[in-house]
Order: sequence, then structure tokens, then C-alpha cells
Amino acid sequence: MPLAHVLGGPAAAIAGAPGVLARENSMRNPQRTGSTAAALMIGLALVTLVTFLAAAIRHSFYDAVNKIWQTDYAVTAQNNFDLIPTSIEAPLRKTPGVKVVVGVRSGDSRAFGATHSVSGVGPGSSQVFTLDWTQGSQKVLDTLGADGAFVDKNFAKDHNLSLGSPIPVLFPNGDQPTFRVKGIFDPPNGGSPFGAITISSNAFDRYNTKPQNQFIFLTTQGGVTPANTARLDRALDGFPNAKLQNRDQFKKNQASFLDNILNILYVLLALSVIVSLFGIVNTLILTVFERTREIGMLRAVGTTRWQIRWMIALESVVTSLMGAAIGIGLGVILAVLLIIRVDFLVLAWPIGSLIVFAVVAIIAGLVASIFPARRAARLNVLQALQYE
Repeated sequence: MPLAHVLGGPAAAIAGAPGVLARENSMRNPQRTGSTAAALMIGLALVTLVTFLAAAIRHSFYDAVNKIWQTDYAVTAQNNFDLIPTSIEAPLRKTPGVKVVVGVRSGDSRAFGATHSVSGVGPGSSQVFTLDWTQGSQKVLDTLGADGAFVDKNFAKDHNLSLGSPIPVLFPNGDQPTFRVKGIFDPPNGGSPFGAITISSNAFDRYNTKPQNQFIFLTTQGGVTPANTARLDRALDGFPNAKLQNRDQFKKNQASFLDNILNILYVLLALSVIVSLFGIVNTLILTVFERTREIGMLRAVGTTRWQIRWMIALESVVTSLMGAAIGIGLGVILAVLLIIRVDFLVLAWPIGSLIVFAVVAIIAGLVASIFPARRAARLNVLQALQYE
């Protein structure tokens, strides 16, 4: 079994004879060793895949925020995703040191026979966002007026839109005004705070009975400072569902759902480790029984009990590392194939997590070997030599 030979190499080099014997023992029965490592392999493949996807989503989103964001603060709901009242903007504008306050309205409307997300932004947006325009320029953000709109590149392509193209939009209140395209932008891979169609906040408020913001962005005199933060927090005292964040906090909070998903997957990894522990323990106990006479001979020629323990422990570690190597490798391959097929994701390598997974596999192997190694070391030499 070439993989066992390679993974057992460090054990053979460091531990000497016990390491060499452990490597050779793990290669004796490839079918048994492979089936023993299978539970850990499956668990690690799944967790590695999801960890790669989470890292790609997080990296793509962080990169998008860094490209678009040119402001100081953002206000969102406490849970990061609910909508917040537009009335929050008023006290923020009255706060000393605040230069620009831009709310990003959010809602759904119908256009071209389908439901699409529609955003609304107010004047000053050009000082808050930096967009990659394929048609139009930054000034579009401040000059949408009553009937102007900008759209993302994919929406424009899907509906053959260019500058000046009409977009009839059916709003929840029953009105169906027509907007004209004033700009088309190319959103970064991680997305943008805008819907498929973005109009002015005044137009949005006119056609939505209860307009609400998804985000509020603020630019302040002096940037992010403790004094500015304290003043803005006081302005939000009357809005318990609102939360003030700087750029780094905004990125972490918006991507926090990934941590919850990963925590669930790590629980599944723990379960797969527990299952694999039982499998490794059973296999090692069986091999100790099968090699009772062999172990007796090793003891008879001078092998110490601790060397026997090391031999069993290293054999267990080699088996668990096989599961880890195949599982992590399979997870990486599947993740890379999936991510390169998804346009809005950028491949990122969670090297730290992969190292942790390998360490977990080593620890699992050591834990699984405790009882079998103890039993092998305690074998009576004379009785072992007579064992058939």
C-alpha cells in the first residue's frame, strides 16, 4: 500500500524499529486498513469541501467590500440581515461630524415578467461607493432623478439594455412607472449592496408604502474615531434594532452566517471522528489478537513495553492519516472543481483549517490506540509465545 508506506515514513525515521514495524503492519492488510480509515475519510471530505466553499464566499465578499466601500461606517439591523426604518437617517444627519448619510433601500418589484430586487439610493452615493462602470460614470449615483436607474451588467445583458433603455417596473402599490437606464456597472465577484435595478430613494419611497433600508452608510469628518463612534452610537439610542459598524466589523458580521454553518459541519466532523475511533480500536484489537505470538517474540528478543505501545500507536496514526489524506484530498478536488464553475466565487485556500484537520486525525489515531496498545504491552511473554 504505497500511501501507508509514505505516511509511515516519518514514524520509521523518528521512532526507529517501532516506527518501521508500525508502517509494515499498516501495509499487511490493505482492505482492512482502507475500510478502517473510511469513516474518517468521508467526514473529512465533507468538512473540507464546505470549508473551502466558506473560505471562497468569505474571500469573495471581503474583496467586494474592499472594492466598493469608500465610506467610514455602516448601520445594519442587529442580526445583520433584517431591514431597518428609513427614519434612522434623520438623527444620523444631525450628528456633529457627519458629512454624508446614504440609505440603501431594498424591496422586490416586477420587471420584464419576473420578480427582481430593486434598490433605492440617495444623493451623496458617489462619495460612499466606488463602482466599476461599463456604461456611465460615478456621477450617475447622484443624478438618478425621478426616472433614472442603473443596473448590473448581467441584468443588462439578459434584457438587452443599454444607456437610455426603458425599464417598466411594477411596484407593490400597483404603480408601473418606466425608468431609463443611466448606467450599467460590473459588480465584483462577491456581490454588491444593490439589487438588479437601482433607482433614487425619492422614487423608491414614492412607489413603496413602507420603504425600509437594508443598509445605511456614513462618511464622517476625521473617519473612524472613538469620538465619532460614540456620537453615532448616541444617535442610534432610540433604535434598538440598529447596529453601527466600521468596515472590518461590517465584513465580519455580514459573513458571520458562514461560521454557523462551519460549526455545524465541525460537529459532523466530531461525530465522524468518534465513529472512526471505534473502527480503529476494533481493528487494532483484532490485529493484537492475530499477532499475539509475534508480539511475544518481539518481547522475548528485548523489545520493551513502551516500544510495543509506540508500535501500536504509530500504526493507528498511520491508519488515521490515510483517512485524512484521502478525505482532505478528495474534499479539495471537489471544492476546486465546484468553485471554478461558479462565477461569483474566488478560490481561497484555508491552509490553517487543513492543518487542523490533519492534527485532529493524528490525535484521533493516538486516542484510538490507547486501549489496544495497553493490552499488547501487558501480554505475558511466555503465554504469547505459546499462542496459536
